[in-house]
Amino acid sequence: MTIQREIAKLVDRLDGVAVCDGCLTDKLNLSVPSQANAVTRTMAGEARYERKKDECGLCGAAKIVIRRTK
Repeated sequence: MTIQREIAKLVDRLDGVAVCDGCLTDKLNLSVPSQANAVTRTMAGEARYERKKDECGLCGAAKIVIRRTK
């Protein structure tokens, strides 16, 4: 499975809960946060995802996060 598919699958499972690149990196055992960042920037251009500064639903920090929109 590609990194993009793994990230999309996790974001979809969170069902609207925002998640930051750092938490994606930790949860998916990626080597560096820049891997998640590159993918989430691309996903933000897709209709069902949004990326903005907000509170991460996993770590609670105010960061750039991604979430699936309804």
